[in-house]
Amino acid sequence: CGGGDPAPASPTPTPAATTAATPSPTATATPAPAALGDALAFDPAVVRGELGNGLSYYIRRNGEPRGRAHLSLVVKAGSVLEEERQRGLAHFVEHMAFNGTERFAKQEIVDYLESIGSAFGPDLNARTGHDSTLYFLEIPTDDPDVMEPAFQILSDWAYAISFAPDEVELERMVVLEEWRLSQGLSSRLQESLFPLLLGDSRYAERSPIGLPEVIESAPPEELRAYYERWYRPSLMAVVAVGDFDPQAIEAQVRRHFAPPPEGEAQQARAAVADPVELPSFAVPDHDAPRVEVFSDPESPVTQVVLFRKVAPESGRNLAAFRRVVAERLAYAMVNARLFERGQAADPPYLGAGGGRGAFVRPLDIVTFSVTVEAGGAERGFGALLEELERVRRHGFTAAELERAKANILSSAESAYLERDQQRSGQLAQAYANHFLSGTPELGVEAEWELYQAVLPQMSLAEVEARAAAWTEPENSALLVLRPEGDASGPATDGELAEALRARFEGARALSVEPYEDAVSDAPLLSALPEPGVIVMEERLEAIDAVRWRLSNGVTVIARQTDFRNDEVLFGASSPGGHSLVADADYVSAQHAAQLAAGSGAGEHDRVALDRLLAGKRVSVAPYIGELFEGLGGSASPDDLETLFQLIALYVTEPRFDADYFATYEAQLRSAAGTRAAQPDTVFYDTINAVLSQDHFRHRPLTLDVLDELSLERAEAVYAERFADVGDATFVFVGAFDWDELRALTAIYLAGLPSDGRVETWRDVGVDPPQGAIERTVRKGLEPRSQTALVFAGEAEWSAREALTLSVAGEMLGIRLRERVREELGGTYSISAFAGMRPLPDAEYQVGILFGSDPARVDELVAEVAAELEWLRAGGEQSYLDTVKEVLRTSREEQLRSNGFWLGQIEGAVQRGEPFAQINRFDEWLEALTLEDIAAAARRYLPEDRYVRVVLLPEA
Repeated sequence: CGGGDPAPASPTPTPAATTAATPSPTATATPAPAALGDALAFDPAVVRGELGNGLSYYIRRNGEPRGRAHLSLVVKAGSVLEEERQRGLAHFVEHMAFNGTERFAKQEIVDYLESIGSAFGPDLNARTGHDSTLYFLEIPTDDPDVMEPAFQILSDWAYAISFAPDEVELERMVVLEEWRLSQGLSSRLQESLFPLLLGDSRYAERSPIGLPEVIESAPPEELRAYYERWYRPSLMAVVAVGDFDPQAIEAQVRRHFAPPPEGEAQQARAAVADPVELPSFAVPDHDAPRVEVFSDPESPVTQVVLFRKVAPESGRNLAAFRRVVAERLAYAMVNARLFERGQAADPPYLGAGGGRGAFVRPLDIVTFSVTVEAGGAERGFGALLEELERVRRHGFTAAELERAKANILSSAESAYLERDQQRSGQLAQAYANHFLSGTPELGVEAEWELYQAVLPQMSLAEVEARAAAWTEPENSALLVLRPEGDASGPATDGELAEALRARFEGARALSVEPYEDAVSDAPLLSALPEPGVIVMEERLEAIDAVRWRLSNGVTVIARQTDFRNDEVLFGASSPGGHSLVADADYVSAQHAAQLAAGSGAGEHDRVALDRLLAGKRVSVAPYIGELFEGLGGSASPDDLETLFQLIALYVTEPRFDADYFATYEAQLRSAAGTRAAQPDTVFYDTINAVLSQDHFRHRPLTLDVLDELSLERAEAVYAERFADVGDATFVFVGAFDWDELRALTAIYLAGLPSDGRVETWRDVGVDPPQGAIERTVRKGLEPRSQTALVFAGEAEWSAREALTLSVAGEMLGIRLRERVREELGGTYSISAFAGMRPLPDAEYQVGILFGSDPARVDELVAEVAAELEWLRAGGEQSYLDTVKEVLRTSREEQLRSNGFWLGQIEGAVQRGEPFAQINRFDEWLEALTLEDIAAAARRYLPEDRYVRVVLLPEA
């Protein structure tokens, strides 16, 4: 795609409904409909309409992020509309939108948007699917002069892409590199999956990435032909969501998209009011199940996937809403059962789950999958069939339904509580989906009313009816993915396919008993800890927070915010981590926290714990890192006490379940057994091995390494690490109540164990190598390569120096994109990252990564070297100005994020730095000069100290 993200293999749209004018954005939510046939009203906060030429628009005022707007151009045209000679041109056209229009020369769009703080990729991008193409950009709204060029860009994309021959020639190289990047296991799997699901439908032959022979040879006239045929006003919509005046934006839409816009090409195309007929391409039905076994040398797992093709939900009334909710309940309950069965001793699979999603315009897909150990396909699939048949024959229980209702209602309530804090990009995508498929978009207030009205009425029979067809043979397909040479199962793919077909066709004959829902009445926490007290309190003016010292030595830092009405985040850390364990216990220490989290807490196993937490919005997880151990999580303000109880349980009553350990170890062994066959994994493992100088604690995951994993040692390490939390710091950020937080802190945190132990971490001696080291990895079947160039070494840490290095990396990334991708057509994506860490000893790392034709690796490495020299010389002021603006814009958004403040406070505590430094970012950024950048580049990018690793195909 135009901005750096690969095009999805399959899109989500379904047929669209006709739009019409709606009330102003100040209107209140429409009352919930009372009768099943009552239509669902569109979100009244949206200004919606259609221009005289047929173009639709959706406009909504929204305040998050503040001072920003998300603008989209949505086109009901994708790869399925291509003629045979055009396969791949829908995607190619999308690329060309960034390579010149009637009013913007190549690179001007990107240069302009970056100059106002919009980053290429996250804030400016596009994607192409089977049925649609979508372009978007995010811009600031505090400068009225910005909105005009932004709408000119959207209008040019709709009406006036230039398709200059020289730019087409250059961009076809980039598109071919994107095709090259997509090759591998996923592309080979797609070649089996699409015919299995789509039969001889045109969709099966129209992957958005296209055919390389078409991309290589298509003339500009063919690209223009596709563009002019399908980029019609009647097939397009403009979506604008942001911190602006909707009436002013509506005037912009009319001025730029209704005839006559500026420019001769635009006038001609915008005036086309006769709607082009959008063809429909059906997906054929089939009575008998289709079965395919796909064995591949690079497959990382053995997985069995049961598909069922269903028509998209086309209803727009209360009855349709009830069907959707009933189906959601059914999936929630069957997934809970599948999870429970996977926690038993000697489970039949490593993981299982199901759901429903859009696939192509005429088709949704119901999917159930099981991941199994090598040779376990029949057993795992058999267990899945048993659970699906148990639902079909005996249904669900009342207790299961109540838990599922509680969880869904809790999710809807959270969305309602944060209705004024929705992200503009998320809302824009919802309106784009409505244009493409007619998906109802009621607005959060109306949805909350509907959930409150509908969920209590939902009966078991209504929910079970949605699950009745899960194992019907018609329109069903079964796909098995497994590593090539898996000799532990049936000898051939054909034999395995027939064995699974027989199991599927015999599902009705299975003997299954009704599900027994064992519900415990034990409380989450059996007894409150012995409370302590807050012995010291101080105000932290620099970060608008407070710090408490507790009677057991624990420190608490709390910052109240109004960023999210239903969110409180927390993190806790204590120095030590697995740096303090012996090498013999290192592997067990690495996995100890996950083993505790997966086993449950206190007297509750994982299944029982999930049931206890039904309807609550809370999550807590322990961790043991290299230098620190602790916990992290989140909660709704309503569930804050539950969060504190979970903290107490994970510290004082952790569980280490032998059955969970067996399953977890089997998952790791399954991953380790296939790791050496995956090209990209071997590539990154090689990089890590070289950078760590093959350090014992940085070994890649192998079966030999897993022989060192012990449940007993993991439990012992965890107990030792959490035996004394007196030197821990807990940080809370979010919408908590001060009095409640104070009370809960005294009860739960001040009562945690502490014997006055004071620890610090130790440096285990992982250091980057000296000199220049080059490695070549030969792995994989396709003619593609990956190249990594990494500079790493010692540094003198300061937050200001780290910012300087980060800015240098951002400048380098932009320059490399312009040179290696845009000017040379050598890669689809090239990225640069630069960072510095102070602990355990100050080190820096700068990395450059790109994929390319193997034949061009040396040429492109030479170009990278030239751009590194450009940076050592200081670069250019325009690049520094662009990066400053992008980082300033990003910082403005971060400052309204609970996660940002949690991370900044935790980082300052762990590094022992003053909190005031958090507020000096803008000052330090503004002061940076080209001389500073050049000096940093010379320090951190020496010509004689680097690691270069290249992945090449085996042949």
